[in-house]
Order: sequence, then structure tokens, then C-alpha cells
Amino acid sequence: MENLIDQGSKQLKDGAFDDAIKSFTDYLQQDELNPNVLCLRGVAYRKAQKFDESLADFQKAANLIPTNASVYSEMAVTQFHLKQLMNALANMNKAQELEPRNPYRYSSRAYIKDAIGDLAGAIEDYKKCIELDPLDAVAHNNLGMLEEKFGRKQKAEKHFKKADEISKDEKSPFFGKFNTEGEQILNQDEAQQEVQNVIKEAYEKEKEELEKEQAKKEEKEGEKSSIGKVMLSVFKSKQEFIAFINFIKNGFKS
Repeated sequence: MENLIDQGSKQLKDGAFDDAIKSFTDYLQQDELNPNVLCLRGVAYRKAQKFDESLADFQKAANLIPTNASVYSEMAVTQFHLKQLMNALANMNKAQELEPRNPYRYSSRAYIKDAIGDLAGAIEDYKKCIELDPLDAVAHNNLGMLEEKFGRKQKAEKHFKKADEISKDEKSPFFGKFNTEGEQILNQDEAQQEVQNVIKEAYEKEKEELEKEQAKKEEKEGEKSSIGKVMLSVFKSKQEFIAFINFIKNGFKS
């Protein structure tokens, strides 16, 4: 039985999401009320973009371990994908209430607040996150973007610079691993990556649209495709990258 958990966890890490779902489902046939495996399958479902199934698993897990902050946070991320923003915020609030000294609870909630248009609330949460963890690169970067929305250029640049200093060697490790009590085994950088994955997925969709638009434009002008150069400039210019991400994030609010 334990081998099914290890097997499913490896499949999840390797990106074989459907296989991971099967492994966890096979395990749950014998131990259907295991919150750890329900959470793991919830993550696998979300990675496979089966968001309704993911939400159902996290709801079951929350009923079994109602004082576990990570379950509410995970549920909120799935609800964010479903565009259930107010429900996502409610669950982020629960996670924060259960772990008021965990900086990730504030940065996660700030992201949701930004998505629903509560920019002032998002700024306060990012500030609280940075107060608890001054080396949180994601919080500095996102706070910088919000300060820029308010036209506070100097404050924005300060946070962008700090984020760059902190994140020079950042990696994107596997997210979503739980121990047998259903608690997350990950540091804050790993946890924050999952929220950023929402931006990444939107970026990939936007990239496809940019490619199509660029191809049409160059077809009319009789030029060769240069989309690679276009995308390279996005990453080479900090301000272009920020503007691009802001455009994507605003799309989530519609």
C-alpha cells in the first residue's frame, strides 16, 4: 500500500499526472479517508486541469483535518483556477487564521486580493509577509508591481531590486508534497511557486496568441517570423516583463 503512495508521488513529480491519479485512487480504495493521499490526489487532479475533482478531494481532506492550514490554502489555489475568487479568498483567510505567523499565508492571500481588485489589501498582506520573511523574493516582486500600479515608482524599484538580489539563483522545485499527517513538506519558495504557476500557464496561452498575431503581421509584411526575438525582449527587459505579467493578471479578473 505504501508503495502506491511513493509511486504516485514520483509520478506526480515526473509530470505523469493521470498515472499519479490512478495510483492514489488505487490506494484510496483501501483507505478512503486518508487526508494525506486525498491532498496528493487533489494536487494531481489540479495539475491535470481536472479542477472540480481536485476541489472535491481538498474539501474531503478539510473535513478530516479541519485545523490544517495547508489544506485550505491548496483548496484556494484550485478555486482560483476555477475563478471562484471569493471562495478562494475565504479559504486563504482560514489558512492565515490558523497560521498567523506563516508569511506564505499572507503572500498567498495578497495574490487573491490583487485578483479581486483589493489592491490596498494586497499591499498590506505583502508587507506583512515581508515583515515575517524579509527574504521572500516573490513577495518583493509582487509588491513592486502593486506599488507601480499606484504610481509609486521609487518604492516599486526598491522592491524589484530586492527581489532580483534574492532570486538570482532561484529554482522551481516540485510543489505539493505532503507528509502522513497531511501537512506540506516544502519551504516557502516552493509553496509560492504554485501560485506563480497560474501566471506561467496564462503566459503560455498569451505566448500562443502573440505568436499567431506576429505570424499574421509578418505574413502581411512579407517578413520572416521573429517571435523568438519578441519573446526574448520580454525576458531581457524588466519593465516589459512586469507590464506583460500585469496584462496577464488583469485578464484573470475578467
